[in-house]
Amino acid sequence: MGTEIALDVDGIRLDWSKNGRGADHGSLFQTNDLKRMRSDQINYDCVDNEDPELAEMEMGFAKCLGDVVPRIELLGFGLESIEHEYSCVAEECREDRQFLNFPGFVQPSELMTFAEFCEFVVMHHISALDDTFIGSVDDNGHRCVMNRFFDEASKRRIPYSPYRCTSYSERSCFGRLINILHPYSVLRLLAENKENRKAEVVWQYGPLVNAGWANKDEFVPNAKRNQTF
Repeated sequence: MGTEIALDVDGIRLDWSKNGRGADHGSLFQTNDLKRMRSDQINYDCVDNEDPELAEMEMGFAKCLGDVVPRIELLGFGLESIEHEYSCVAEECREDRQFLNFPGFVQPSELMTFAEFCEFVVMHHISALDDTFIGSVDDNGHRCVMNRFFDEASKRRIPYSPYRCTSYSERSCFGRLINILHPYSVLRLLAENKENRKAEVVWQYGPLVNAGWANKDEFVPNAKRNQTF
């Protein structure tokens, strides 16, 4: 089974690792961002709320996206560099699609421009998207998951966008559609919608450490020596 750790923003998963720390996201946070948070990887029916171990299991870092933005930009993820990253992703997708002949694939020239992709990212603020878990795989369940993102023609214009999004909610579907860039690039674009700046960016390590897959001292906030100015 194992235990996962992820970098999330209001329930949208941007990066994750299983049975290991994965990427170090400590540079996004500061010491006072360390706090307890409930986790869907903890079986609360089997844990005593007064157990000191529970506090350690719930530990992680959380910070409002608006406060994370300056740190992201100092790390080199400004809009200009993100546009360059997107153009590289789009070009790679164009090259791949030249050798594919699947029904429904748009022509390479019809992929979204960076401006169009940005408009798609900020069109809806995250908290307005339904996060209800939908486990059904029938057409009705699929339609509920897709909801406002049901337009397949539009989705195919996103580089590497899947035909049918195997997500569990409208919000997770949106996350899969936009998560084609570096996680910090996606965070920066989401912040262009002012409502999203209130969303929490979370990196919760407690369950992973409690399960023995990592050590607590692997999770250190603040910029590292090679990231300082």
